[in-house]
Amino acid sequence: MRYVEVLPCAALAPYVRCYWAMETSGPLPGPHRVLPDGCLDILVDLSDGVRPRVVGAMRTASVVPLTAPTSIVAVRFRPGGAQPFLRLPLQELTDAQVALGDLWPRVAREGWERLGDVGGMAARFALLERLLLRRLPARVEDAGVAHAVGLIEGARGQVPVRSLEQVMGVGARQVERRFQAVVGLSPKVLCRIERLQHALALLQGPRRVEGAEWALAAGYYDQAHQVREFRALAGLTPGAYARERARAEVGFVQSPDAAGA
Repeated sequence: MRYVEVLPCAALAPYVRCYWAMETSGPLPGPHRVLPDGCLDILVDLSDGVRPRVVGAMRTASVVPLTAPTSIVAVRFRPGGAQPFLRLPLQELTDAQVALGDLWPRVAREGWERLGDVGGMAARFALLERLLLRRLPARVEDAGVAHAVGLIEGARGQVPVRSLEQVMGVGARQVERRFQAVVGLSPKVLCRIERLQHALALLQGPRRVEGAEWALAAGYYDQAHQVREFRALAGLTPGAYARERARAEVGFVQSPDAAGA
């Protein structure tokens, strides 16, 4: 399997986390666990024709089978980054997959369908970038949510949700409503996901961490708290997750281990 990520240009960086592509051939070791990361993807499956679809922000992990051969190219938006391009409340797409044709008129889809005529990952990434630049918004539509998301990411999820009311200058209900519309997730869920992602990064770091040390370093109250959160978001306990990774029983396409493989 080959999995590659490429950063966007400066103009799209406030909205796009990366472009990514995956190609497989030959027998695959097993299914892959896709973990929630707060992002929304527009994914184009080139394995059998051209099938663009939107994969909304996930609240829990999903274990998906992969078939060979597989050829996928996609754009992964930052939390909240897709809303100015899709121009609809993103909670409508949460935990869902929707054909791009159901969201955009034909004139907006034509370029995406041309990805099937372009050979090579670099050329496909370049076409993706040109297509997004055509729809680039003049400004960030909800700067308050964008700022709050930046704070949550910078603090690795360790942000009291009540503090966002002061940051955004609105009450709790407005914070919730605007997050759901722009990110597709509540601020509390986004904080939990960012903390999970930080825990995973620590596990993959150069120094081995485990047990209570891992839980506290990731920002959990204790190991019991970490276990509950892992079960809810990743679908298994921290120990089971670590064993699954070590044994390669289930793959992880979002993992740095897969990039360029």
